[in-house]
Amino acid sequence: MSGEDVEAFKGIARAAERGKLDFLFVGDSVVCDVDDHPGSVARFEPITLHAALSQYTTHLGFVGTASSTFNEPFSVARQFASLDHLCGGRSGWNVVTTSSDDAAANFGRSLPEHALRYEIAAEFVETVQALWDSW
Repeated sequence: MSGEDVEAFKGIARAAERGKLDFLFVGDSVVCDVDDHPGSVARFEPITLHAALSQYTTHLGFVGTASSTFNEPFSVARQFASLDHLCGGRSGWNVVTTSSDDAAANFGRSLPEHALRYEIAAEFVETVQALWDSW
């Protein structure tokens, strides 16, 4: 299965729902390493994929990854709020801080130290939650 095979993902989502699983998790990475498994190199980002899959399921939840290091709180809040509306309240956010120097290079930045990434993440999550509460 290719990471960009939406028909395969539809089948997985439908099978997960039939199996009464609570949610489908799709991790994400903001770095592409050609030496990775092919399914990791060419893949959909979770928000778009979950928005599509939500139209083929009725009860299955969708949890996707978004990095607090290489995103902006407003964008993440808006994307996950949109997904939540599209899928009828079945979305979740897996917060990661991203620890790859290659990922940082994709954004023309250097990777913050571990402790600083977690300080940033705590404020990021508070900001996203405040935005959701204000809407």
